[in-house]
Amino acid sequence: MRVSAVANVWLRPAPDAAPDRQVLVGDPFEVEDTADGWVYGKALKDGYRGCLLEAATAPEIAPTHWVSVRTMWGYAAPDIKSAPVIDLHMSSRLEAVGGDAGWLEVRHAGETVFVPASQVSAWDDRAINPVSVARQFLGVPYVWAGNTGFGLDCSGLVQVAYHACGFDCAADSQDQKEMPGKAPENVVSGDLIFWKDHVAIETGDGTLIHANAHHMSVTEEPRHVVMSRIAATDTGPVTARLRPDRRPLSR
Repeated sequence: MRVSAVANVWLRPAPDAAPDRQVLVGDPFEVEDTADGWVYGKALKDGYRGCLLEAATAPEIAPTHWVSVRTMWGYAAPDIKSAPVIDLHMSSRLEAVGGDAGWLEVRHAGETVFVPASQVSAWDDRAINPVSVARQFLGVPYVWAGNTGFGLDCSGLVQVAYHACGFDCAADSQDQKEMPGKAPENVVSGDLIFWKDHVAIETGDGTLIHANAHHMSVTEEPRHVVMSRIAATDTGPVTARLRPDRRPLSR
């Protein structure tokens, strides 16, 4: 059975375990089992397996739009003074069922909410450059397993940047390193740089963008500074470079 998330909810290997990843509003999830208020299965956007709170799911939506700003809100009515009812983040999937006057009415948890039309894009209208997307997250707090504008980790930043451009992307840095692609001799904008348990995005301007625990935020720093600092830690030197194949993100 397929469902969609109706909240930005932690994906865990077990109900009493720490979060592994974060599922966003609208993300599709394949349920393989249910027990004690939890659903077990996999996030279909990247194949990551675990369990979610059953209360955070609802019948699957058919996405027509995606959130194209870092963070926004869904409102109870098409009015800026109405109550904000759900926080939405870049790459969240939305199914529009109506709207006018600058607002879209979207399906949510068996009801509808309203979002500013200027802050979402049609499903096939995608960002051009992962680096430009990643720069929108500069200063956002580092949060282990996070995938939102309230906080994310190194692989979460990579995934949201690639998903915003309409490209498939794995969930964590180890799986991202194994994605189809080639190991470039000379890195260019959008290439990925890997260390043990860490990943950064090459800008092409001599800098790297990464969510990192050193600054506890997303930063853009000179490439040589990042490489020197990380090499001096237990993480060690760069282990791989990748120019991922740009495979289309599925609905």
